[in-house]
Amino acid sequence: MLLLATTGCVEVTFPEPMPAGNKDLTEFPKAWQGTWTSHVNGAEAAGEDEIMVVLTDRIKGDPRSEDLVLGVNCTLRKLGRRLVLSLPQEEGDRFTALVAERRGETLTVKAFDPEAQGAIDGWEELLGHNRVVKIHAKDNPTKKLKEVQLNPKNRCQFRKLAKHGTTELATYTKVPEGAAP
Repeated sequence: MLLLATTGCVEVTFPEPMPAGNKDLTEFPKAWQGTWTSHVNGAEAAGEDEIMVVLTDRIKGDPRSEDLVLGVNCTLRKLGRRLVLSLPQEEGDRFTALVAERRGETLTVKAFDPEAQGAIDGWEELLGHNRVVKIHAKDNPTKKLKEVQLNPKNRCQFRKLAKHGTTELATYTKVPEGAAP
């Protein structure tokens, strides 16, 4: 499922589900529920359509992948008109986050991509250098970057990150009810 795709080998993590302090949602808003499709390009996708089904409390995608179930293996929080899906890391106690925005029948999913041009510098400018921690292989700064830890001090900083520090990962179109995807 594209929604779960990472943007590269370097993880971007947060200390808790984002935005910090916001209430966890137990279900997706009604307008977000339904079947969504996205045409995927690239070597791995082979030009196939990606299908995502958003149910009341979960996201279904690739049958080979586990469903994302709110409150079980992911957290959903509201950020203005956007929704933020936070996923716990397999190891450690940090979270990755995806930001989604719906406009009518279009759903755009954005990720924090450290390989996007100027991304890390932009995050340091928005948060301050002391709130962006770069973790390298074997704790050696000359080795490959493994993780970027973003530590916004409040919702306002996270809102700025979501608006100015994300890269579009996928755009989905809602399939009308009764139509085949």
